[in-house]
Amino acid sequence: MADVGTAYWDEVLITKDVTDLGVQIESSVPNATTFAGGSAYALFTGTADANPQLAVIDVATEKVTRKITIPDSADTPTVGGWAAATATDGSVYLGTYPNSKLYRHVPGTSTVTDLGRAEGGYSFIWDLEPGAGGKVYGGTYNDGRYFKYDNGAFTTIGSVPIVTGAQYVRSIAHDPAANATYLGTGTNAALVRFDNVTGRVDSLLPAAYAHNSMVGGLTWTGGRLFAWIDRTLLVLRVVRNADGSYAATTDATINDVDLHHSPARDGKVWFVKDGLLHSYDVATASVQATSVRPGLDVTGYTWADGTLVGLGAASDGTRIFKYDTASGAWSSRVVAGTPVLPAAINALGAGPDGRVYTGGYLTGGTGIYDPLRGDGDDVRPDTKTLNGLSQTDSLLAHNGLLYIGAYPSAKLYSYDPTGPWPPTLRYTGGAAGDKADDCEPGNGPPPQDRPYALAGGPDGTVYMGTVPKYGKRSGALTIWKEGTAGRTICVVPNQSVVSLAYAGGKVFGGTSTRGALGVDPVYAPGASATLFSFDPATGAVRPYPLPLTAPKAVTALTEVDGKLWGLAGGSLLTLDPARPEAITATRLFPDPDYDAKSSLAWRDGELLTVAQDPGHVYGTAGDQIFKIDKSTKALTVLLTVSGAEGLTADGFGNLYYKINERLYRLAIH
Repeated sequence: MADVGTAYWDEVLITKDVTDLGVQIESSVPNATTFAGGSAYALFTGTADANPQLAVIDVATEKVTRKITIPDSADTPTVGGWAAATATDGSVYLGTYPNSKLYRHVPGTSTVTDLGRAEGGYSFIWDLEPGAGGKVYGGTYNDGRYFKYDNGAFTTIGSVPIVTGAQYVRSIAHDPAANATYLGTGTNAALVRFDNVTGRVDSLLPAAYAHNSMVGGLTWTGGRLFAWIDRTLLVLRVVRNADGSYAATTDATINDVDLHHSPARDGKVWFVKDGLLHSYDVATASVQATSVRPGLDVTGYTWADGTLVGLGAASDGTRIFKYDTASGAWSSRVVAGTPVLPAAINALGAGPDGRVYTGGYLTGGTGIYDPLRGDGDDVRPDTKTLNGLSQTDSLLAHNGLLYIGAYPSAKLYSYDPTGPWPPTLRYTGGAAGDKADDCEPGNGPPPQDRPYALAGGPDGTVYMGTVPKYGKRSGALTIWKEGTAGRTICVVPNQSVVSLAYAGGKVFGGTSTRGALGVDPVYAPGASATLFSFDPATGAVRPYPLPLTAPKAVTALTEVDGKLWGLAGGSLLTLDPARPEAITATRLFPDPDYDAKSSLAWRDGELLTVAQDPGHVYGTAGDQIFKIDKSTKALTVLLTVSGAEGLTADGFGNLYYKINERLYRLAIH
């Protein structure tokens, strides 16, 4: 006979098999700003499921007067945009991605008009610049196209690409008096003057910047060309030679400058350097600092009755900055009522506090979900978004801290969940190496950019695997420990490091044959992805070829009962760290179509274990969540859903994955 009695529970937590936990991260900052008729026009990025919005902000009252959703279609969705410009007829133009569309808004109306895709139909319109007679000039990625929009039609100007080998026309400036346009391109930096009358092209980039990836910003103002290259602002004087060609001489080189700067007024151009507002005097080529800290990443400047006005992104939302150049009086205030849009989840991981952390794509932001503690509103996050970080690419719980790998410049942060936010910056991979190097024999790595892999060692060391800066092929391994400066080393030349795991006293890494954005061809010719080990005791790096035919990438690694498991396309890799050359490969499913979607060669799979099920390893790849029997290597697909990516687990043994901006929980049995 069964026992009969009374049982008491302090707390009961129940979950469905699959639970939609909704949006985790919100963003309320613009990526592009232009000004017209006393208002700022700011473009706020959305996601694949949430359209971007245009906010109209009255400069005088600092209030939002209108919000307009950007239209799109299922075939050509609009996610966001980096380009905004005001034409000479007063119309506001917006350039978007990933559909390279151009939109027009007429101030005073409540609509935005879809003008169609820029000629060539590629993915990004990176910059827009007004020309005479209501024309608008633009530049695209990935075909390096220079185009104009005039009288309802797109026209390609010059050759395609406009500069040989260019994939990006990243920045544009226009000199209306000369009817000449300046174009900054990448991924191998070039700066050219294009004569819109004769079609003549002249190269202006100083030789010292030839190793940079691109010219990220251009402005023609005060009779000078201001060129922004990797936080260095060059002030260039453009001169006509006797033979009709043009050349540039450098009036000033200013370091650690934010991207945007003001139009010239009273002979001065204003910008933020080292966090402080500075002025540049065009006549004397001198820089003067103020004590003013605007506290925002300005996306556009204008002048209003002698007052400098800047609008942009701050950790607490959209801010408007005003500075009276005569009196020195200034203000920086949050603009209330700006669009609040979901941010796509780019990375997820379990923190040392048991909560699930998510990192935002593009606009940054960090979300926190407390497992099985409810989800009151699937449209809004349960907890307020933590701001202050750029795009998160990886997360690692290690020794009681959460380590965060952020793009750009492969920044490594640490965060103590019991302490204050924001986290502490520990290392910057973008400051390592040399722009001229790419792990050639005798040379070190190039600067790094995308930290897709993190792993921890038992002595507290954190290891970071990275994809390099634009236009480079060689990723690297970073070794950082509290109390050290950290270092970044070459491991497998011409390949990126996209997965890491610590096992058997060594760090093992998986590589990708895909280089950074902008390399051509996309995959290193004739290369095969491989495993490597790094010995912390000796510093020795040793590669291990895979028993596969020309694998593109090893995108997942994890330690399983003292052994190393990994994913290379559709194959499971296993090895004993004591005999790493003896690698076994078991086919689980077909390889991804890396040619159709090259981003899969950076991150297309995850593997992990959960204490509640010691007999299996769990993973995700190709829209599938699965488990693998540790003994037999038999595969069981648990869930197939379009767009499912990422994988982590909570302390109860439940799995978490993401689809665009939404987090999901899968209960395992």
